[in-house]
Amino acid sequence: MSKINKALQAGHAALQRGAFADARRHLQRVKSPQATHLLGLVEKADGNLQKALQLLKRAAATDARDPEIANNLGVTANALGEQELAETQFRRALRIRPGFQQAAMGLGQLLIDQERYADAVKIYSKLSKSAPTNIYVRHGLGTAQLGVGHAEAAEALFNGLVEEGNDQPQIRFMRARARLELGQTEAGMEDLKIAHARSPDTLTLRALANCHWMARQPQAFDNLLQPALKNPELVVTALELLRQSGEPRKVLAALEDARTEITLPPEVASIAASAYIDLNDPEKAQDTALDAIVSIPHDALLRRNLIVSFLMQGKALEAMTFIQELRKAEPNDQQWIAYEASALRQLDSAHYDKLVNLERFVRSFVLPVPDGFATLEEFNDAFLHSLARWHKADTHPLNQSLRDGSQTPRDLTAVDDPVIKAFYRALDQPIRQYMAEVGNDKNHPLTARNTGDYRFAGGWSVKLHGGGRHVNHVHPEGWISSSYYVAVPDETKTDEDRAGWIKFSEPPFETASPSPPEKWVRPEAGMLVLFPSFLWHGTQPIHDGSVRVTAPFDAVPV
Repeated sequence: MSKINKALQAGHAALQRGAFADARRHLQRVKSPQATHLLGLVEKADGNLQKALQLLKRAAATDARDPEIANNLGVTANALGEQELAETQFRRALRIRPGFQQAAMGLGQLLIDQERYADAVKIYSKLSKSAPTNIYVRHGLGTAQLGVGHAEAAEALFNGLVEEGNDQPQIRFMRARARLELGQTEAGMEDLKIAHARSPDTLTLRALANCHWMARQPQAFDNLLQPALKNPELVVTALELLRQSGEPRKVLAALEDARTEITLPPEVASIAASAYIDLNDPEKAQDTALDAIVSIPHDALLRRNLIVSFLMQGKALEAMTFIQELRKAEPNDQQWIAYEASALRQLDSAHYDKLVNLERFVRSFVLPVPDGFATLEEFNDAFLHSLARWHKADTHPLNQSLRDGSQTPRDLTAVDDPVIKAFYRALDQPIRQYMAEVGNDKNHPLTARNTGDYRFAGGWSVKLHGGGRHVNHVHPEGWISSSYYVAVPDETKTDEDRAGWIKFSEPPFETASPSPPEKWVRPEAGMLVLFPSFLWHGTQPIHDGSVRVTAPFDAVPV
C-alpha cells in the first residue's frame, strides 16, 4: 500500500472516531486532492466551517472531476449561507455523476430554502423515480408541491408517509399546512397540535396560534401562548403573536413578567418597539430601538420600527439615513420604498411626486369578460360561488392587513377551478396594458423593473363584513399589486363616508404633520385597480350587514 493511501486510510479512520487531531496529523503529511478533501471534512466535523470551506475549495480546484468533493463543498457552502456557490457545486456533482442522490437532495433542499419551488419539484420528482420509498425525498417533494400550490398532491404524499408510520413532527406540520390550504381546518389543527406538542418551535407556534385566532378560540389562543412566553426559544414569536392580536399593553406586561423568569433574547426589543408604536408612543419606540440596535444591528423589524418612530415624530432626515441604507441593500423590497416615500413627503421634496405619481401609477380597468361567460355579471356570480368554498375562517389572519373579514388560505393561482383559472387568464390584457402605459424609465423603482413580462406571485380573496376594512399597508415582495372587485355593497356608491373605498398614500401610523390619503377610488363590481406594491393602501370600513368581496394578486417581473 502506498504512503498516500495509508495516510488517507488512517486519516479517515481517525475522522470516523472523532479523533480530529490524529486525522490532521495523518492527512497533513501528504499532498493530494483526496487528503485536502478529507482535511476539509475534518474541519467541518470539528465545527470550523470557514476553514473547511477553504480546504474544500482547494480540493475542488485540484480535482474538478470528483463528485464527492463537489457535493461536500456544496454542503459546507450552504451551511455558511453561500447559496450561489452551493448550487453551483451541487449541480457540478450531478453533472459528473448523474443520479448522485446526496447532491440532488442537497440541491432540492437549497431550492426549497430559496422558495424556488418549481425547480425543487423537478429535482425531487426525478429523485422519487430512483428512490420511491425514501422518506426524505417524499417529504421534499411534498414540501415543493405545496410551495407551487399543489396542496392536493402534497397532502397525498404526507398522508402516505404518516400512514406508513412516519409520524415525525415535521411531517405532521407539513401535512397540517396542506390540509389548512385545502380548507380542512379541524384536521389541520389536529396535526399542528401533535407537531407542536412533540417539538414546539416558532413555526408550529405561529401556525397553531393563527388557527385558534381565526376560529375565534381566545382561551385556546391564550393557553398556547402562556408557556411560550416563558420559553427563550419561543418568547419573541409569542410576544409578536400577542401584539398582532391587538394587545400592545399585554405585550409590554408579558415582557416584564418573562424578564423575571428567563434570559430574554435581544430581539424582544423589536417587539417592544412595535408595541410602543401601536400605543402611539414614538419616543419610547425610538429609545427602545436605539438601545437595542447596537446588539442586533441587522434586525429588520428593529430597523423598521426605528424608521417609523422617526417618521411619527417628523424626523424625516434621521429616518432617511436608515432608509437609504436599506434601499441600497434590498432595492426591490417594497416596504423600504414606502418609507422613503413617507420621508420625502414630510420633507416636501420634489422627488416625492415623481416617486408616487398617483395619477400615473394608480389605474383602473374593467376586467375583460373571461372565456366561457356572456357578461361580466355572469362571471362575477360564478366567481363568488367558486370563492365561497375557500372563505371558511371566522375572522382575519393575525399577520395580515385585513380586519373583520376572511381571507382564503391558499394561493388561488394554483387552484384547479375553471372559473378561477378563467379569472387569471382574463387579467393578462389589463396587466400588459398597465406595463405598457407606465413605461420602463430606469430611474424609478416600479418602471425600472418593467421587462414587459410578468408572473403571478400570489392570488387570494378577501371577504369583508360587519365593519371590515384593510389597515394601510404595502406588499413587500410584490411589484404590481391589485384589487379586483367581485361584489361591492350599495353603500360604496355614495361619497358620504366612502365606505369600502380604497385609499392611497396614507401610512399606517400617525405622523407629526398629517399625512392623509391623497387618492381615493370608488370600487364597482368588475373593476380592477392596479398600482405599485410600494404604495400605502387601505380601505374605509364598510357597515354592519354589508359584504365586499375582492380577489387581489401580486405580479412580479420575469
